[in-house]
Amino acid sequence: MYIEVRYQLEDLTVLNLSSPDDPQNSLFIGSGDSHAAALVAEYASNHRAKSCYPTDILTNPDILNERTAYFISITGNTLDNIAAARMAKRKGIKTVAITRERRSKLAAICDELIELKYRRTGVTTSGSIGFSASLLTCLSLVRSVNHIPDLTSLIEEADKISWSLLQTQEFTSYTIMSSGLLFPIAVYGALKINEILGIRSYAYTIDEFFHAPIFGVTETDRLIAIDSRESFSRIRLPRSGSIGLNLSKVDLDFPPSKYLTMLFLSLFTLQLFVIKTAVRQGLKECTFLTNQNALKVSSNYIYA
Repeated sequence: MYIEVRYQLEDLTVLNLSSPDDPQNSLFIGSGDSHAAALVAEYASNHRAKSCYPTDILTNPDILNERTAYFISITGNTLDNIAAARMAKRKGIKTVAITRERRSKLAAICDELIELKYRRTGVTTSGSIGFSASLLTCLSLVRSVNHIPDLTSLIEEADKISWSLLQTQEFTSYTIMSSGLLFPIAVYGALKINEILGIRSYAYTIDEFFHAPIFGVTETDRLIAIDSRESFSRIRLPRSGSIGLNLSKVDLDFPPSKYLTMLFLSLFTLQLFVIKTAVRQGLKECTFLTNQNALKVSSNYIYA
C-alpha cells in the first residue's frame, strides 16, 4: 500500500480532470471509499450537488429526477451500482461511470465514461490512489481545479503528523472526527482502519460526536480529530482533554482557499498513520485479505 500511496504524488498531477458541471443537477453515487469521494463533491459544492448510496436510488428512484447521475466504482462491477445505473437509464437520466475499468459492466451501461488512470502495484491492497483519483475527479465536476498543490511537500508534512499520532497502547476501536469538507476524509480513514487493521472504527462530524457517541468511549478507544481554521468546533476541542479522552488533534491552519491542501494533507496523514500502525502491530497483510470468511461474505454481497 505504501508504494501506491507514493504513486499519488505523480499520478494525481496528470489526471485528465473534467470541467465543472452544474452542481445543482449533479448526483454522485457510490459505496465504501466511493461514497466518501461522492461526499467530497457534495461538500465542495456547498451541498448544491448531492451524494447517496446506490441502494437509496433502488429504494427511491425519484432521487434521480432532473439530475445527471455519476456512478463511482473502481471495479465497475458492484451489483448495487449496476442496478441503480439501469434504473437511471430506464428513467431517461444521463448516466456517467467513474471507474478504473473501461470494460466493466458499469461502463457499458452508462452513457459516458470517466476513466480513472493511475499506476498499480499488481498486489491486492486497501484503496489509496484509487480513492484519491476518485476524489479529485468528483471534485473537478463541481469546482474548478486549476492547480494541484505540492503533493511531495504535503506528504512530508503528513509523515511528521502521522508519527505524532502513534501510541504504544493497543486500542479496541478508533474514532475519526472532522467537519465540513474534511469529514469525507474521516469516513475514508475509518474504512481503512477496518480493512487494514481489522479494528472497529467510526467516523463522525465533531459536533455529532459530542452529542452522543462520547458516552460510549472508554480508555481503550482512540480518538483523532482533524479540523481546520474555519471550524466553529476548533476552539472548543482543547477542553475535552480535561475529561480523560484519549484524543489527539490535527489542526490544519490554512484559509478556505487552500481546501485542496487541507484535503490532501489530511488524506496523506491518515493513510500513513494506518500503515505505520499496521507495521507497528506486525501485520504482513491487510486484515481484509487474511480474514477469509469475512472476505467471502463481503465479496458475495458486493459482487455476487
